[in-house]
Amino acid sequence: MKKILTVIVSVIFLLCGCAAEKPKSQSEPVNAVYVKAVWISYYELETMLSDCKTESDFEKKVKSAFREIRSDGLNTVTVQVRPCADAFYKSEYFPVSKYCFGTQGGELKFDPLQIMIDAARQLGLRIEAWVNPYRVSQDADVDALSDSNIAKQWLNDDNKKSNVYIDDKIYFNPASQEVKELIVNGVKEIVSKYAVDAVHFDDYFYPTTDEEIDEKEFSQYKESGGDMSLSDWRRENVSDMVKSVYNAVKEINSSVEFGISPQSKLSADYNTLYADVERWVTEEGFVDYICPQIYFGFYNEVQPFTRTVKDWEDMVKSCKLYVGLALYKSGQKDEFASTDQSYAINEFIDSHDIISRQISYLYQINGVKGFYLFSYSYLTDKENTSATEEVKAIKKVIQQSSIQH
Repeated sequence: MKKILTVIVSVIFLLCGCAAEKPKSQSEPVNAVYVKAVWISYYELETMLSDCKTESDFEKKVKSAFREIRSDGLNTVTVQVRPCADAFYKSEYFPVSKYCFGTQGGELKFDPLQIMIDAARQLGLRIEAWVNPYRVSQDADVDALSDSNIAKQWLNDDNKKSNVYIDDKIYFNPASQEVKELIVNGVKEIVSKYAVDAVHFDDYFYPTTDEEIDEKEFSQYKESGGDMSLSDWRRENVSDMVKSVYNAVKEINSSVEFGISPQSKLSADYNTLYADVERWVTEEGFVDYICPQIYFGFYNEVQPFTRTVKDWEDMVKSCKLYVGLALYKSGQKDEFASTDQSYAINEFIDSHDIISRQISYLYQINGVKGFYLFSYSYLTDKENTSATEEVKAIKKVIQQSSIQH
C-alpha cells in the first residue's frame, strides 16, 4: 500500500509541476548555465588535506575529486574556504585556518583555493568561494585563536571588544561598522586575487536574539534619534552588509556573482537570524542568486518539498533561484518531518531516489535555475547504500536531461 501511495503522490507532483510551468522569458539567454552544484565543506577539505604532505599530493586529490563530481553530471563546486575568521587561502585579513594545516595562523604551505581554481578550470567546472561572514570559532576558547586573528585583537582592546560576541562559540557582532568593513574587505580580497565565479554565503547571520550582543550599538543608535525597533534595526544591519558585499563584488568584477543560501523557512530567517531574505530577492542590488536549503521530503508535514519550492518561485523576483537539496539525509530518519507518520519520518530510508525525483521536479519549474547538493562526502560514500543509490539515480536524471539543461 505504501509503494502504491508513493507512486500516486509522485505522479501528482510531476503533473502539478507541468501544469504550473510558465513560459520561458524571452530575455533569458539561450546559453544560460543551469547550475548543478555540490557544496564541499571545510571539514571535507580538511579530510582531503590531512594526508597530503605536498602541494602535488593535494593537486592530485582535488583533480580526482573534481573528475568524479563532473562524471556525476555536476558543473559547479562550492568550496568552503572561510568557515570561521580563518582562511584556506592567502589572506591579509584572516589567519590560515586550523582546518587547513592543523594550526590557526600557521604557515600556508600551499594555496588550497588556487589549486582548486586551477583544477576546476582544467575540468570545465565553475567554482564558488563559500564564506561564513560572522562566525569566528566553533567553540568559545579565545586562547585557541591565533594572535593574528583580528577577533582576538579586538577582544584585547577595551574600545573594540564589543565587535566580538562570545556564547558557546565566538562570533563577530553584526551591528559593528568595523565588522562590516572587515567582511567587505575579505570578499574584495577573494574577488580581486582569485578567479572565482561567485562568492557564496551560507545561512548564518545574527547568532542570537540576546540583546547583549549589540546593546552598545543599539543604545548609540537610539540616542542619535533612531526610531527603528531592535528587530528592524538588526535586519537593517544585515541587509546593509549584504548590499555592501554585493556592491564590492560588482565594483571589482561585474561578472562574478554573489549569492546566499538561507534557511528555507522565512520566519526563522526574519525573526531569529534577522535576515530579510524576502527583501533581498524582491529588490535589486542585494544578491545575484538565492539558494534556500529545502532539505525536506515530499511528505514533510510543515514544508513539503514541492509546495516549498513553488512558494519560493512565487516570491523571487530580482535574482536567480537555486534550490539546496539534502543528499545527506539519504538512509536517515527525518524526525522533524512529522509528529507521528512513519512514512514521512522514514521517507529517506524507504526511498533511494528522493533527490533525483526532486531534481526532476525542479527541471520542470521555469523559475528554478539550478540546484546544490549537500554535500560532497555523500557523493562518494560507498558504505552508505542509500546515498550510493541516490547518486546513481541523480546521475541518470542529469544525463537524461542534458539536452535541456
